Amino acid sequence: MSKPITINQLKKLCNEEIAKGHGDYAIMISNDDEGNGFHYLWYSFATLQEMKDESYFDYHDLLYDMDKNVAPLDKTIILG
Repeated sequence: MSKPITINQLKKLCNEEIAKGHGDYAIMISNDDEGNGFHYLWYSFATLQEMKDESYFDYHDLLYDMDKNVAPLDKTIILG
C-alpha cells in the first residue's frame, strides 16, 4: 500500500520544482486517485479540526470517505 506524501516530502518536492524555475507556477491537485480530475490549489494547510471548525464542508462525509488505514485522521492536513 502506498502512503500519502508528508509535509517534509512535499517541501523537498517544492524545492526541487523551484530549482527548476517553476516557483511561480500555479498548483493543480487531483480530485481522485487516478489523477484524471483536477482543480487549482486555493488554500494552504488546514487540519481536519480547523476545517470542521470553519464548516468548509461536511466533516462527517469526509471522515466517512477517508481510509483510516492510510493515515491517522489526527495526523492529516488538507490542501484544497
